[in-house]
Amino acid sequence: MLGRIPKIRLTWLLIAGTTLALVAAACGSAEPAPLDTAAIQAAVQQAVQQAIPAAPAPVSAAEIQQMVAAATSEGATKQEIEVLIVKATEDAALAAAKAALLAAPQQVVRAAPVAGAAGQKYGGTLKIGIVDFGTMDPALMGLSEGSSLYSELTYDKGTVLWYDGALTPWALESWTSNDDSTQYTFKVRQGIMFHHGKEMKAEDVKFTYDRILDPATASPLEAQLNFISTITAVDDYTLEFDLDGANVFLPGLLSIYHSMILPSDVDIGLITSREFGSGPFTLTEHNPAERTVMDRNPNYWRAGVPYLDQVILFYMPEMTTRIEALKSGAIDVVLDTLTFSVLDDLDANPNVTVQEAPTAGVRVLDFHTDRPPFNNKDLRKAFQYAVDRDFVREATLFGRGSNANEHPVGSNDEYYWDDQPIIKQDIPRAIEYLKAAGYPDGFDVVLTTTDVSQKLDMALAFKESVAAAGIRVEINNTDPTPYWTEFWMNECCPFVASSWGPRPANEGLNVMFGPKATWNESYFENARMDELLALADAEGDFDTRKEYYREVQEILIEEVPVLFLMHNPKLVAHRNNVRGIQVNPNLATYLIQEWWLE
Repeated sequence: MLGRIPKIRLTWLLIAGTTLALVAAACGSAEPAPLDTAAIQAAVQQAVQQAIPAAPAPVSAAEIQQMVAAATSEGATKQEIEVLIVKATEDAALAAAKAALLAAPQQVVRAAPVAGAAGQKYGGTLKIGIVDFGTMDPALMGLSEGSSLYSELTYDKGTVLWYDGALTPWALESWTSNDDSTQYTFKVRQGIMFHHGKEMKAEDVKFTYDRILDPATASPLEAQLNFISTITAVDDYTLEFDLDGANVFLPGLLSIYHSMILPSDVDIGLITSREFGSGPFTLTEHNPAERTVMDRNPNYWRAGVPYLDQVILFYMPEMTTRIEALKSGAIDVVLDTLTFSVLDDLDANPNVTVQEAPTAGVRVLDFHTDRPPFNNKDLRKAFQYAVDRDFVREATLFGRGSNANEHPVGSNDEYYWDDQPIIKQDIPRAIEYLKAAGYPDGFDVVLTTTDVSQKLDMALAFKESVAAAGIRVEINNTDPTPYWTEFWMNECCPFVASSWGPRPANEGLNVMFGPKATWNESYFENARMDELLALADAEGDFDTRKEYYREVQEILIEEVPVLFLMHNPKLVAHRNNVRGIQVNPNLATYLIQEWWLE
């Protein structure tokens, strides 16, 4: 049984009225009015004690008096003083929660983070250079860079993977499961407001996931969640998810970017032209050929954030355009679509910083295994042993990242098979496989790719790498904007470059190879692997589950439906005045609400 995550956040509604009134008094006149810090202290104490009954007084009246007086004398704004108080009280609440944990070690606590006052500045417009924009429907997005970023900025998910990979309560603040993980109970965080004025409740979460699970919606997430049989809104803030069978991964799956929560009163016919979120920014302008503009949501439920007044996504399909715009200051940020060959040039620019984090993201080449010629396993094995992964990774990532080994499980993942056979280039063996496949004189192939997320560099290096085995590659470099809709997974292109963001083992394997996966880009089918993935989802014992995933990795190494060539780091290149950036190594997660401009 999963331990309930207790509510340790402050009940901000109890202190908001007092705090804001006192801050307004402090900032609204030349001679600040006397501060009723005792009232603030009492309200904060009441809030903390609601979450942790044994908690001591978190902040004294005298400390609040000194804090506000000092900030006022330095010209702090009302918002900045509010964040100071929030930070002080939250730190104390977390300390009390830690003490409570020591007294009850069987429970797991992870509070939704609250921004602190560590030099953050409010205001300004952040300009981001983006490749493209797809659909505005959160349940369908994923095949464009701009859509998932827009979705994170304007909507909220049930859970979030934090910078350290910890599963963090978000719109869903706690959950429990029954003993066999066939039923979950979730609590909706109170006080989250959609931008059109409705409070988020259990009915909205139910509406969101019922829609995702409806095959008519055609959400890529449906295949990963189709073990959910019914969702019941027990009361305004409580839901029960009943499952067809046991699944130990459900709370983590609610962090996937397709699962942004919609209001139940939305006119679904408008979802592709308007925004209906509860996130840190609100949509004010959208032209997918030019730019998308989002303004700060002053009523966001996370106290103190966002810091930025506005975020603008500018659509720039050509990488050179994005890089030059960043260097000149026309834009502030380029995200994880950089070619690594430009990093030295960016590092040499005194106004630009490049940050990175290692990830389980992968760069791959797909075979369409459901049709000739790549339904021939011997031909796929020839490619497997013809490629020099060290060479291709060096040419693509300039020494960064790490080699992959025919599956998406990262070496730091708890389910990684430590003793797996590592594939190395073996030209004589590749030639023998070509002969066995019926190609004694070598093989000619067209590799379709595009110049986004290092796919073109990877394709060019691959071509050179496999030539010695008699595999002759023609590169078909295509327009990046329609790449995912017109080339990837299409009949035109049975050998195609692809890229995947970082996912935990269960998510990565299911989204790429699950029996009903929408994005099974290799069209690979294997009954034993389907059985193993289902067994792993339901298995409560970690060691048994790890053995199932070990066998899945073994099957993929042997059958090679996809050439997994490298794990890439995640990059954020930005102007030096963009602060607060931590590179979140998890999928489609940037937490721009915590960035600010200096």
